Amino acid sequence: MKPTKKHISDKALNQFNENGVVNVRLQHIADAAFVSVGHLAYHFKNKDGIIDALYDELKTKQEILLTEFRIVPLFEDVNRYLKSIYQLHSAYIFFYLDTLEILRAYPTIQTRHSQHLRWQLMQIKTMLDFNISRGAFIFLTYQQRLQLAWQIRSMVEMWRYMVRIENSENETEENFLNCIWGILKPFFSDMGMVEFKQLI
Repeated sequence: MKPTKKHISDKALNQFNENGVVNVRLQHIADAAFVSVGHLAYHFKNKDGIIDALYDELKTKQEILLTEFRIVPLFEDVNRYLKSIYQLHSAYIFFYLDTLEILRAYPTIQTRHSQHLRWQLMQIKTMLDFNISRGAFIFLTYQQRLQLAWQIRSMVEMWRYMVRIENSENETEENFLNCIWGILKPFFSDMGMVEFKQLI
């Protein structure tokens, strides 16, 4: 039975996660998948095609999580979303460690990722709007909500990169959750603080 396209992309993902995008050649991926470079090329024209397919996988999974998260983002839902994001980032860690290099090298990914980041920003702002309206956060102006949403999104996107540079021993789900909730805590109302304490 011949290896499938999914099998090859999974092996490529492992290689990118372990060694970084710039250090992986098609031969490395072919060896990991136990196929010839010619067979690999039947499924993917080149390395660019593999990276493009993996980014589409990641983006689709992120959008599913954000869509589910948007429905009723109570604190327990926010926490569940953050845990899911941590796991997703772990599975595609190469992208979060090599983001700038990938976006520079692949303009089509840069365009799609910029659109995704804007959408992500608005989903986080919707979460803030909902929790302000139900009294879990103190009142914030539109501009303050947008700024807070930007800070949260930036921390979510860059957390792996910064922690890996500083000290990879801190690269745990618990530390990730504490970091994101730490941005939100100053804006909790009394009700929000009670709910958060029950959550943890």
